Amino acid sequence: MVAFLILVAPLFAQNSKSLPANTIVFVCEHGAAKSVIAAAHFNRLAKEKGLPHRAITRGTKPDPEIPAFIRTGLAADGLDVSGWTPRLLTEAEVRDGDRVITLGCALPSKTARKREEWNDIPNVGENYERARQAIVAHINELLRTLAVK
Repeated sequence: MVAFLILVAPLFAQNSKSLPANTIVFVCEHGAAKSVIAAAHFNRLAKEKGLPHRAITRGTKPDPEIPAFIRTGLAADGLDVSGWTPRLLTEAEVRDGDRVITLGCALPSKTARKREEWNDIPNVGENYERARQAIVAHINELLRTLAVK
């Protein structure tokens, strides 16, 4: 079986003033692991389902880069995030996101209208596969709710 890589390019400039409609903002502390896994899988699955939603990944204290084991794990699922860089969450993204989903971190602001917390995700560094499975399960549930909008 031949694996195909789905190129998932960065969707928005770091300093964008507002987000396009139907943007889901995934946020983790470092913007380099859980939120990256979530955004990459979300974008692939939303596209496959024909949904107009797309995701971005942000951090409250972003790392300088995405760790190699995250890139490798996503590549095994056919997802390429090699062009992605962790970015700091902005107030505009919190305000304008269709949904703002935190993965084990607190937002610096409580202004998000449609904020969700996914605090049950295992530590990615300890068990990538378990964390990925938990994130994808949440994403599948989220996609079901978005499909009925």
